[in-house]
Amino acid sequence: MTGSDFSKWLNNIYSKQDEFKWIKEVSSKAVKQSIMNGEKAFKRFFKKKSSFPRFKKKSDYGKIYLIGTIRIKRHLIQLPTLGKIRLKEKGYIPFEKVRNATVSKEGDKYYVSVLVEEEAMKKQQSEQSDGIGIDMGIKEFLYSSNGIPIANISKSNKLVKLNKSLKRQQRKLSRRLKGSMNWRKQKNIIQRLHRRIANIKIDLKRKIVLKIVKKNPQFITIEDLHVKEIMKNRRLANSFQQIGISYFVTWLKHKCAEYRIELRQVNRFYPSSQLCSGCGNRKPMQIHVRQYSCNNCGKNIDRDLNASINLKKSKEYTVLV
Repeated sequence: MTGSDFSKWLNNIYSKQDEFKWIKEVSSKAVKQSIMNGEKAFKRFFKKKSSFPRFKKKSDYGKIYLIGTIRIKRHLIQLPTLGKIRLKEKGYIPFEKVRNATVSKEGDKYYVSVLVEEEAMKKQQSEQSDGIGIDMGIKEFLYSSNGIPIANISKSNKLVKLNKSLKRQQRKLSRRLKGSMNWRKQKNIIQRLHRRIANIKIDLKRKIVLKIVKKNPQFITIEDLHVKEIMKNRRLANSFQQIGISYFVTWLKHKCAEYRIELRQVNRFYPSSQLCSGCGNRKPMQIHVRQYSCNNCGKNIDRDLNASINLKKSKEYTVLV
C-alpha cells in the first residue's frame, strides 16, 4: 500500500470511528507528512538501506510538520491549528518568505524549526592552499597532514563535568519509583543534561569543520571508517560513541559543498596506518602502537600524522563532494 492509498483509508474509514476522531483535531498536513515519512521508512527497509521501522509510542518525543498560514512577530509565532504561541527566544526568525514549520518536543521543552527562503550569501574565501588529509582516531579526534592535531572532543572540561553530573543523576533516577511524579521530575533533569551535552558536541564539531574549510584547501581526503564494526569492539565502542564521527562527516560534506571544496574518501581497506609516508614500505601495526618506525628507511613518526599524510597522497579515492 502506498502512502497516498493509506491516507485515503485513514481519512475515509479509520478516523470516522468515534475512538479515533482525535486524528481530525490536528493539522491535516501533519498527519499527511507522518504517513509520507512512514512510506519513506518502509521503502528504505525494502531496499535494504535501513532496518525495519520502529513503532513510535505516544510517549515518544516526535515532531509535527505544519504548512499554511504562518505569521511571525518578534515575540510570537502563529501556526496552523495551534494558533498564536509566545517565543522564549525573540527576534531569531525572519518575518517573510516562511515556507513551513516543524514543532518538536525534547524533554520538557518545545522547539519550532522554520524553513525560510533566502538568497545564498557569497562566501569570502582566502587564497587556495594545498590539499590536506584528515585521519580520524581515538587519542586525537582529528589529525591533519600539516601536523596539527585537534584535541579529542570528549576530553573537553565542560563535557567531563557534565558527564559526571549525568552519572549522578542517573543513579538518582534508578532509586525512584517508575511512573511516579519524582521519577518524571528526575527524568526531565537527565533529558536536559543529554540535550546540553549534545549541543556542546555539535557546536565543537561545527567550529572544527569551519576552521578546516576556511583555509580553502584544494581538496580534503578522509577515510571510510566502518563505524558499525568498530562499535562491536567493546574496548573502542564507548570512545567512538563519545566522539560521534558520523555527524562530523555529514557536516563536512555540507560545508565542502557550500565552499566548493573537493571532498575525497579512500576505501576502508586502504592501509593508511601501515604504510610509511616516506618510502611507501608496509608493515603491520597493532592499535596500541602510537609511533610508526619504518624498517626500510628508518623514519620515526607519529602514527596518526603518518596516516593523514598517506591519505593526502592517496591516488585511489571516491569524490563525495
